[in-house]
Amino acid sequence: MTDTNRAWRVGQPNDDTAGGMALVRGHFERSETKMPSPGPGEVVVKAEYFSPDAMNHAWVRGMPGKFDPLAPGTVMRGGVAGAIVKSANPQWPEGTRITGFLDWADYSLSDGTDYMGVPLQIIPEGIDTHSGLVTLGMSGVCAWLGLFHFCHARPGDDILISGASGAIGSIAGQLAPLAGCRPVGIAGGPEKCSAALDAGFDAMVDYKAPDLGDQIAAACPDGVNIFFDNVGGALLDAALVSMAHNGQVLICGGTAHYGAVPTPIYNHIHMAMRSLTMRGFFYFDHVDMWGEARERLTQSLKEGAIREWLDIAEGFDATPDAALAGFSGGVNGRKLVWLD
Repeated sequence: MTDTNRAWRVGQPNDDTAGGMALVRGHFERSETKMPSPGPGEVVVKAEYFSPDAMNHAWVRGMPGKFDPLAPGTVMRGGVAGAIVKSANPQWPEGTRITGFLDWADYSLSDGTDYMGVPLQIIPEGIDTHSGLVTLGMSGVCAWLGLFHFCHARPGDDILISGASGAIGSIAGQLAPLAGCRPVGIAGGPEKCSAALDAGFDAMVDYKAPDLGDQIAAACPDGVNIFFDNVGGALLDAALVSMAHNGQVLICGGTAHYGAVPTPIYNHIHMAMRSLTMRGFFYFDHVDMWGEARERLTQSLKEGAIREWLDIAEGFDATPDAALAGFSGGVNGRKLVWLD
């Protein structure tokens, strides 16, 4: 354990050409300070993994109706998995492995809650530390909530999942059979599609191929009962044409809409023609459901029903590339940064 505390701070890029909500490299400024000491009721968490998520982009850019953007010079915030190394809080003893939305730094101060006002989440015994950010983190919990609370999936349903090679989609595809459903994924390129098939998807659609709509129709000849959407844009537009009557569209994410120019939707009339329902959910609006989700996911993980598909970047300095990769098609599984 070193006294140096490396951190990523919010920079102010000179040429912010990306626009929209996506980060650019100029937003990342590296700094070093001294390791913090806990005050009364506080703990110091040493990070082992960072979790690049859409939340990082939202925190820096701001999210309308949710929170203002972080000011330049502020330490970036994001998913962290690690252990408590100093404690002045008897409820949180040293050695406890936790996850939470904390500083993207070697060390974070916490009073037992994270930046979203949520208690730190304990990683159960027998579970790998990184799994606290994957199956038991926002990725797995979103997949579980979507399928078992908001989709109303029925045995025999065809579930089309966008972002099938990504964080949430890769887990949703493995959970779908547990609900008696057939998972069909959308990913970019033959390599990712092949890996998703190996991970448990029944069929795959390659959005980089020119016949996106025809592929969806062929993979779900009786229509898509549920579209679990993590991307939006052209993928959502194409899926609407192939929805089954009375089908459901669940909006979990929208990475296609983080750019400067929003991606239009042309096929919305199919919402009426096919009597579809569409709804979304925000992870932090359902904290009361996290406990049940994490308990069920822990059991599935220990039983081997979920296989984590990891894409780990090594080293503190790999953080900017890892955070930007998700918005350039550069992620193959659940992206994490393992700190050196």
